[in-house]
Amino acid sequence: MKRILSLVVLICCVLTTTFAQYYDNDKDVSVEPRKVVKRYETETWKTAFIAPKNELHLSVFAPVRYGLSPSLELQSYLALWAYLTPNIYVKKNWHSERWVFSSKHGLYYPTWGLKRLRNDGENSTLLEGAEVPQILTFQNEFIASYVLNPSCNNEVPYWIATGRIGMDISLSGERDESFKRMTFYSLYHRTASFYGDAVFYAGLQLDGGLFRKIYFNLGADVYALKSKLIGGLEAQGNLIYHYNNRLSFSAGAKYIKTDNPLEKETHILPVIDVCYRLGKKAGWQKGLFHK
Repeated sequence: MKRILSLVVLICCVLTTTFAQYYDNDKDVSVEPRKVVKRYETETWKTAFIAPKNELHLSVFAPVRYGLSPSLELQSYLALWAYLTPNIYVKKNWHSERWVFSSKHGLYYPTWGLKRLRNDGENSTLLEGAEVPQILTFQNEFIASYVLNPSCNNEVPYWIATGRIGMDISLSGERDESFKRMTFYSLYHRTASFYGDAVFYAGLQLDGGLFRKIYFNLGADVYALKSKLIGGLEAQGNLIYHYNNRLSFSAGAKYIKTDNPLEKETHILPVIDVCYRLGKKAGWQKGLFHK
């Protein structure tokens, strides 16, 4: 009898330990009796993460993103920029664990936009009458992200640290003397490649969640020109409000400091945006890498 009782106690202990480990490590929130505050998704367009397959993320100022496959994403700055500067980017994921590595490759055609700015009648960006050559700009970027708090707990938003480096180069026709450097100096650290000066840049980014519907991102980018070590600094911070699992709004500020061959400038600009996700499944984010 004592042996039977001992065996029953042993079995109970084993079962208790097993179920405890199951609920601690892999909770099924659909049957959990208590109320669970589930997380929204951390904004990831500046990270090495790829938009989920068949999802379309529509934004006004951020790039429009489409998950072409589990490891491939298409991007384009549409809305205010597409008709002036046609552009397309491909973001390829190479590794997805706690470390995530991706690269982004794209091209854009700024000639139409430059001609529009030339004819604005204010000489605020390009001198009126400037001869704008045909320009095709190529961008290549390497992105590495690290998940600071990997977890399958649906109550904890991800915090993601990201670093990136990239280069812009342009092919152009003969540049006439009238096509001088932009008179809107704060743009020069981004557009120097139009004038044959390769643009190198590096950035750091932190994305995460503060409360159930409030998320944030903080980042800074440094631009270096072939002819000058530091061409510009951009720092930006945003708060993101998730109205629901598909619609979100963001608001923040951008700080721009330039030190280029023309003039030094400092600006602080407001930043707002809205994002709507089409093709998104109704279910919540379930864990690291959506597993």
